[in-house]
Amino acid sequence: MHNQAQHRGLTLVECLLATAVLAFAVGAVSPAVVAGQMQTADALHRARALQLAEALMDEVLRLDYSDPDGTDGEVGRANFDDLDDFDGFSEATGTLADAGGTAYAAPLQEFSRLVSVVPANGGSGISVTGFGNPLPGLTTTVTVQDTAGATWTLTRFRAQPPS
Repeated sequence: MHNQAQHRGLTLVECLLATAVLAFAVGAVSPAVVAGQMQTADALHRARALQLAEALMDEVLRLDYSDPDGTDGEVGRANFDDLDDFDGFSEATGTLADAGGTAYAAPLQEFSRLVSVVPANGGSGISVTGFGNPLPGLTTTVTVQDTAGATWTLTRFRAQPPS
């Protein structure tokens, strides 16, 4: 004689119940996974925008404060030799390149960039505690915008060197 308990498997009802529990668990976890992936993608998008802004800001700030050869208003990024040459410089979506002229990879091409270099506080300079008189200088702003219209802005002040 065979013991009936040894041959017993899962009944149809038990299988359906297990499937329902599994479906409920997957349904409950899926939105959290999707939300996490969306946040990761958004963070990567923001990091790319800031990477582009910082790279251009570094390129601008490495230049002299005033024109070293006495001729102001050079044309073409490769010829820029002082801060204010970059005023009004822009790169449209799909045309972004590094300082050497090498185009950035495709994921970075969905942004545009704009540079503004203006006298700080309309030329009156900025006040710094402990320095007395306001410091004259230039405020450089790099704005990065994506195709959806979101913008990221970096602003730096550079004091005019003593004469």
